Amino acid sequence: MISYLKRNEIDDKRWDAVVAGSSAETLYAYSWYLDLVAPRWDALVMGDYSHIMPVVWSRKYGISYLYQPLYTQQLGVFSRHFADPTVISAMLKQLRGRFRLGDLQFNAANLVAESEGFSIQDRSNYVLPLIKSYEEIEAGYSQNAKRNIKRARGQKELVAKPVTALELLRLKRENDVIARSDADYRWQERLFTGLEARGCVELRGLFRNGDLLAGLCFAFSQKRAIYLLSASTEEGKQARAMFWLIDDFIQEHAATEMLLDFEGSNIHGIARFFSGFGAEPELYQHLHFSRLPRFFRKRGM
Repeated sequence: MISYLKRNEIDDKRWDAVVAGSSAETLYAYSWYLDLVAPRWDALVMGDYSHIMPVVWSRKYGISYLYQPLYTQQLGVFSRHFADPTVISAMLKQLRGRFRLGDLQFNAANLVAESEGFSIQDRSNYVLPLIKSYEEIEAGYSQNAKRNIKRARGQKELVAKPVTALELLRLKRENDVIARSDADYRWQERLFTGLEARGCVELRGLFRNGDLLAGLCFAFSQKRAIYLLSASTEEGKQARAMFWLIDDFIQEHAATEMLLDFEGSNIHGIARFFSGFGAEPELYQHLHFSRLPRFFRKRGM
């Protein structure tokens, strides 16, 4: 039996144990992370927590709808065992009956079957297992990546050192290519300072003469290190700073069971950058459904 549980009905300890034991284990699905990224989330739970699915929702024009939170690439169904496609289908049927609109991204261990009323699109993530030695991993770098790393490290005035979440976010805001509201930046600050306070991130920066040129944030779960946020000045891009910072991370975490999760992308240039470090594509599925009248579609729902 599949139950719909409100947030206050969810047993966080049991929930997080299922996420931790899943083959799709990821930071995104832990209860405390969902609390950081989603003002409202409930859950579908099968039986004695054999299968669980976060339900992140909001409301507009009186219509309740499902959405994928920012900095949460994949959710979907999690189980300590095989995520049964028939269970996934049953959960989707229940969600479609409860909500009028949905955009959901499932994890790579889920197989969402084609069915009437849903449109499904394959998307690409890029991942790099770090179990091999650094020398073995580095041998799989592209010539372009090796050349840019050498170029970056050849600039003797550059210094790599830790940064704070607020320093990285300030750099992001000053060089953001997307127009965001003050509320958006305050939300980002709550998220990344919250992650920093929990001690589950590494924040790295590259400096020249005391000026921060580029920085990035890796967020850790038990099995994955997610490339969650990056920012760079134009000078940092010219210095090939990201090549240096990612290579540093790989050197420090090589020969471990961690999986480096680059969090994308279907965009060719970004995919080429990640694959330059030897990362391989990992498919996940995006699902959309709508039961809205035409009137609401015209209003941007």
